[in-house]
Amino acid sequence: MQHQQLVDEIKVLMALVAAKTTTLADSVMEIDVNEYTDPRQFEREKVELFRHYPQFVGPSCVVPDAGDYFAFDDTGIPILIVRQSSGGLKAFINICSHRGAPLNECAHGTAKNGRLFSCPYHGWTYDLEGKLVGVPFGNEGFNGIDRDTLGLRALDVKEKYGMIFVMPNPEKTFDIDEVLGGIQERLSGFGFEDHYYLGAKQVSTDFSWKLNMDTFHEYYHFEFLHAESIATMAYSNTASYLQYGRNHSMGSPALSINELKNIPEEQWEPRNYSSYVNFIFPNTVIFVVQDHFQTWRVYPITPDRSVVYHSMFLPKEPATPQERQHYEEYFQMINDVAVAEDYSLVDKINRGLKAGIQRNVLIGRNEPGVQNMHRQLHDMLG
Repeated sequence: MQHQQLVDEIKVLMALVAAKTTTLADSVMEIDVNEYTDPRQFEREKVELFRHYPQFVGPSCVVPDAGDYFAFDDTGIPILIVRQSSGGLKAFINICSHRGAPLNECAHGTAKNGRLFSCPYHGWTYDLEGKLVGVPFGNEGFNGIDRDTLGLRALDVKEKYGMIFVMPNPEKTFDIDEVLGGIQERLSGFGFEDHYYLGAKQVSTDFSWKLNMDTFHEYYHFEFLHAESIATMAYSNTASYLQYGRNHSMGSPALSINELKNIPEEQWEPRNYSSYVNFIFPNTVIFVVQDHFQTWRVYPITPDRSVVYHSMFLPKEPATPQERQHYEEYFQMINDVAVAEDYSLVDKINRGLKAGIQRNVLIGRNEPGVQNMHRQLHDMLG
């Protein structure tokens, strides 16, 4: 959002605070508890949502320079994204044509000499465009192979508005504007093209990926679950809500927001008084706070196991070791709050879901974000 849009959003949030209310959905939603636990539905989700639907990779700044790459295999298909010398991106299935090993040993880095990927198993080498350019002992051991047909298999990758998406299924393509549904306007101006990637933390959870995602889409729980942490900074059960296709965005007012009543509007610094949760269907949240943004990507493993990648992006690289340590400690604190407060409770919720008691899960009118996520799942899966 640009400055005037942020100012307008602040006015919406101040009105909600004054009225002691929040944005409301039309009605209460009921979900069959089996939607969280049914193994057949889980298998459909893995295929339809994570192999046949475009996946948010990250902001453009996650691969800023030629030769930089980002890799992940959480959709079930190993994926490699690499920045080209031309400045564009290419994406490949991250499988060596020889015996199938991945070409990189870490999730984020730079190609060898900024231009090559070598398989750690037998040294088969590929350039940034995926072409097979080196086969050790190739004349003798692999005479007769057609190297031109043994390059890395390409995937459809799109980069626009400072965001990167990839289609895991090599047989499918996609329209990035259709996937975003207009939320790109909401996300503009937050520095997705040029922020500094501080890093990512991986958290494994012993519950459904959907339970994992549910925690991000409402502020109803702040007063109760986060009484000593988030609730000391932000209003509970108060949120703006806007929907963009399958996606949505929610604003949260800081407890100090009414200070702005005594400050001329032209002097407002809106990000000092609000934060924003932006949902990219099916599994990503982009969390915009005062001076930086974070991403949370959630992937299914089994019906009751999932994994979370929590990443942090700063306006610029820390200038000193002390500044870096400050941000690293803050990053760890946010992660620890999620694990200690949200995930520990959701783990107990999961035990109740698995108890075999037939019932419906209720999602209130004051939880429109949670409702939208499940509504979109129903639309995709039936």
